[in-house]
Amino acid sequence: MYIGKTRLGTIGRNYYRGSLVEGDSGFSWTEKLMHHFWVGSLIMMIIVGVSIVLLIGYLVALSTPIFKLEDVGFKGIKHVTQTELLQKGGLENRVNLLALNLGEVKKNMESIPWIKSVYLQRELPNKLQVVVTEHQAKFLVPVQQDLYYLNEEGLLFKKCEMKEGASLPLLTGLTKKDWTPAGQLKSPILQELVLLQWYLSQGADPFYPNKLSEIHYDPDCGFSLFTLERGIRITLGKEEIPVRIKRLERVWAELEKRPNQVLLNGISLQFGQRIIVHGLRSKSFKGV
Repeated sequence: MYIGKTRLGTIGRNYYRGSLVEGDSGFSWTEKLMHHFWVGSLIMMIIVGVSIVLLIGYLVALSTPIFKLEDVGFKGIKHVTQTELLQKGGLENRVNLLALNLGEVKKNMESIPWIKSVYLQRELPNKLQVVVTEHQAKFLVPVQQDLYYLNEEGLLFKKCEMKEGASLPLLTGLTKKDWTPAGQLKSPILQELVLLQWYLSQGADPFYPNKLSEIHYDPDCGFSLFTLERGIRITLGKEEIPVRIKRLERVWAELEKRPNQVLLNGISLQFGQRIIVHGLRSKSFKGV
């Protein structure tokens, strides 16, 4: 088939096909195979060489004193000491910062009961930052003969030691059925307790935590509070807790003005608008 004309004559369809297939390079298939083999080998040697250089560089970095850990910065610690964290993390000696297994250090530090989570960050050449998040203890819960800290998530995370001097209210009245097998307070009670603690901690002169020695929970009667001073019982009940706490604040402020306030031994707020005080001559308030 005619496809064009050049100075050398007519060019047919098979002219280019034959030149590309048979006569373009002049190499046999074995020569081409050897060519590809040597190119591939050269690339592989380059990769291996670069890997060896990187490995040697890494080994040199591990042995050089410039990457020895010199400074550890701590943030967020309150109940644990820097020494305790250094010991748990294996950071007492001048370890190499590059060789440090941060996952292992984090795991060991988080095994301390007060520690909720740890974030670690290398700052080359020789510094490590440790950011700690501790559990926030809200109550003390009696468990057999001991007291345990309860955090905001309803988890018993640590046994209370005498030397710690904890000043949190006791949480009593709970039974085994109120807890999950993992030692966490079940959701309905936990939600009520979190709201109660929040409302009691508001205001200019809040009840939580400094005025309370105990919060007692009863599935039928609701919550009762016991003051730290003189153990006055304040019965809130189960319903309208925010409203009743507001009433309690107003009644408490009024009672503190009375000369016979020392005779007070109880306040009942579970009867709607009526508030009953126990131990005083005037027995009740209404519409407060």
